[in-house]
Amino acid sequence: MPSQYPYRTTIRNEFLGVQKVIRAMTRDELEWLVAEQFRKWHDQAERKREQQRKKVEREVRTRTTESMKSQAKTDTKAALLQIHEFQTILPQSFGVSLQVDWDRQLDRAEYPAFEFNIPKPDGDAIRLQLLGPAPIPRRVKKPALEAAMWWESFLPFLRSRREVRNEAIEARYERALKEAETDHQREVKRYKAGESRVVDAFNEAAVAYNTARAAKKKRHLEQRAEFLSHQQAHNETIRQLRHRYEQGKLDAVERYFSTALGQSRYPDGIEGEPDPAYDEESKILVIDFSLPSPTDVPNVVEYRYVASRKTITPVEMKAKDYAKFYDEVIHQLCLRTMHEAFTADYANVVQTIVFNGRVSGIDPKTGSPFRSCILSCQATREKFLELDLTRVTPAECVRGLKGIGLSSLATLAPVTPILELNRDDDRLVVGKEVASGLRTGENLAAMPWEEFEHLVRELFEWEFAKSGGEVRVTQASRDRGVDAIAFDPDPIRGGKFVIQAKRYNMVVPPSAVRDLYGTMISEGATKGILVTTSHFGSDSREFAKDKPITLIDGENLVWMFQKHGRDFTIEMLPKGDPRRGLGT
Repeated sequence: MPSQYPYRTTIRNEFLGVQKVIRAMTRDELEWLVAEQFRKWHDQAERKREQQRKKVEREVRTRTTESMKSQAKTDTKAALLQIHEFQTILPQSFGVSLQVDWDRQLDRAEYPAFEFNIPKPDGDAIRLQLLGPAPIPRRVKKPALEAAMWWESFLPFLRSRREVRNEAIEARYERALKEAETDHQREVKRYKAGESRVVDAFNEAAVAYNTARAAKKKRHLEQRAEFLSHQQAHNETIRQLRHRYEQGKLDAVERYFSTALGQSRYPDGIEGEPDPAYDEESKILVIDFSLPSPTDVPNVVEYRYVASRKTITPVEMKAKDYAKFYDEVIHQLCLRTMHEAFTADYANVVQTIVFNGRVSGIDPKTGSPFRSCILSCQATREKFLELDLTRVTPAECVRGLKGIGLSSLATLAPVTPILELNRDDDRLVVGKEVASGLRTGENLAAMPWEEFEHLVRELFEWEFAKSGGEVRVTQASRDRGVDAIAFDPDPIRGGKFVIQAKRYNMVVPPSAVRDLYGTMISEGATKGILVTTSHFGSDSREFAKDKPITLIDGENLVWMFQKHGRDFTIEMLPKGDPRRGLGT
C-alpha cells in the first residue's frame, strides 16, 4: 500500500546516538520538520554536554581535594619527622664515636709502577718497510707431456713425433727453471745489499727507544721520589699531630677536637661549627658552638587542608610549647657536644669542658647584627661520665651542671660565658702594604729590614689566601725571635707557623736556624719558616732536614714573588755599602 506521505527522509544525531524518519506531504513541510527536529536535538545535546561538564568538574574537584588532603598528610608526616630529628638530637649521638681514625688519615697510596708502552724496535718490521718482503723463487709450472696413443703401435712415426715434441717441452721447462733461479739469485743479491740500511735504521730506532725509555724512567723515578717525599711528609705530620695530641699540646689538641667534632652530623638548620680552644695548663677545653636561632628550628606540627579556601595551611606550635621545644633542642645540643668531646678524647687530655652556645642574628630593634652567648655550661670529665644521658631531662641536667642561661632561651637574652680563652697576641701589630710601593726589579737586599718583614708578611698572606689563613707581623724588637705569625685553619696541615725574615747579604749562619727551632718550641708552633735574601749553608740545611722547618733562600724568594706577579730581584750589596749592615 503506497504511503500517504510522498516526501520522507532519515536524519541522525551522532552525539545523542539517535536517528529518525521524517515524513511530510510537501517539500517545504519536510524541510521545516527536519529543521525543527535538529533544533530539539541540539538543545538536548547542549543539556547533555553541560551535565557531562559538571560531572567532570565534580570529579576534578574530588580528585583535587583528595590530592590536597593526601599532600597535607604527607607534609604533616615530614614535619613531624623533622621535629622528631630535633627532639632526638642527643640520642642520635649515642653509640657514635668521633675519635679521629689516625690510620685513615695516613696516605698509603702506592705509586703506579713504571710503564713504557712504546714497542721495541722490530728488525723484521723495519726490513719489510725499507726493502719490502724477501724475494722468493718464481714458481715455474711443470708442463704436461703428451701421452702415448694406442694407434702409435701401427704408426711408429707418430710416436717419434710425439717424443720430439715432449723433448722440446721439457727443454723449455728446464730453460724456464734456470731463468727463474737466475732471477731469484739476482733479487736475493739486491735484497741483501740493502741490509746495511736495515741495520742502520734498526740501530737508530734502538737508540731512540732506549733514550725515550731512559728519559721516561728518570721522570718516573723523580716523580715517584717527589710523591714518596710528600707522602712521607704528610704521614709524618699526621704522626706528629697524633703524638702532640696524646701529649696534650695546645695546637694539636685544638686541631684534634676541631676535626673530631666537625664529623658530627646535625639536622638541617643547625650549623654547629664547634670552635675549640684549649688551655694546656689547666686541661680545660672551651667549645664555642653556633646554635640555631628560633627561625632555624622547625615549629610546624601539622599541615591541614581547608576546604572553604581550598588551600593547605600549616599549623604551628603554640608560642609556649615552641619556647619549651627550642629550649629542649639547645640543652640537648649542649649535652651532645660535651658527650662527643669527652668520648672522642681517648688520650684523656681534657679534664674539663666549657660549652658556650652562641646565636647569631639581626636585632629587630636596631637592625644591627649580633652574636650572643645564650647558654654556658661546664663539667669535669669525672662528673660528666657519671651521667646516664639516656634517662636525663636535658634542661634539668644542664642546670645540675650549673649551666648558665635564662629560663627561656628563645628570647636569645645574652649571658656571660663561664670561661673564654683569649688567643690574641699583644705583640701583633697592623701590617703595612709594602709590595704596591716597590718598583719592578727592586733589589730586596737593599731595602730596610722593617719593610722587608712587612713584605714577607704580604707574601705569606698571598700564599695562605686559599686556605683562609691569617698572617700577622709582630712589634719591632730585635730579640723577640719572631717576625710574623701565621694561623692556618686547615685541620691537618695547618696550625701556628712562626716566620723569621732575614734581610742578609751574607750566608745565614746555622745558629739562626737553631734559634728558629727553639722559638718554635717556646711558641708551641707546628712549623717554622726562615726567609732570607741570601742563602743557607750545608750545616743549616742538615739541621733543618728532619724538623718541621722550611728554609727559603733568595732564589726561591724571588720565584715566590714572581708566582704572585711581583718581579723583584736580589743583588748582594758589596762590602762597605752603608745599607749592608741594616739587616744583619
